[in-house]
Amino acid sequence: MSQKDPWADKDFADRWDGKNHFRDNPDRGEQLDLIVSLLAGGCGADSLILDLGSGSGRVEELIFERIPGVRVAGVEASPSMMDIAKRRLATFGDRFIPVTGGMEDLAGLELPEGPYAFTISVQALHEVSHEEKKKIMADVYALLEPGGAFFVLDRVEFEGEALSVAYRSVWDRLNRKAGIKEGMSYEEYLKTYREKDDHVAPLEDQLSWLRGAGFRASCLYLHYNRALFAARRPEDS
Repeated sequence: MSQKDPWADKDFADRWDGKNHFRDNPDRGEQLDLIVSLLAGGCGADSLILDLGSGSGRVEELIFERIPGVRVAGVEASPSMMDIAKRRLATFGDRFIPVTGGMEDLAGLELPEGPYAFTISVQALHEVSHEEKKKIMADVYALLEPGGAFFVLDRVEFEGEALSVAYRSVWDRLNRKAGIKEGMSYEEYLKTYREKDDHVAPLEDQLSWLRGAGFRASCLYLHYNRALFAARRPEDS
């Protein structure tokens, strides 16, 4: 039976924040370092970033530690997750701007006035339908300044059965590379995510939707079923 994660539940949010996220995503450290490096390469001291599905603030913590002065408006639908983020980021003062609400209705949220230099979404877009993804991409395009970029890190649909030997080899390599001794087996990972009521889309479709929204888009990183997309609003738009 498929199920959605109960993000609004305080106990679930606390457990999620405290768990070892490398266990079901052994290359997480590399992925987050890539995103923060991309932001650091283009952010000024007064840059404003929009984070869709900001969760418990772990990504913001990394951003603030590496990029002085930058501010992040974090959009998060779960009040329980937002409470954790506020506690985690309290030492950074007003650099974190909490916006409680769903990313599928950006126009209805009280967002800080843009335009935004960057928008990011880390492991969150799979929570919304494909039609909502397309709307979000169009909304982000409108919120970004010309030349601004949208970085999306998320799971993508994959040919698990047709290429099971290859995917298992990649999964085992990621565990070895990360030095994880008690990570999920390939079979455990498949079972866990097959039971989730998520809306995971093929890589090619997501690139097509980004381009359809007006972006110039490409995939910068792909390991197993985790991809990092970079989408840029043209300077002359």
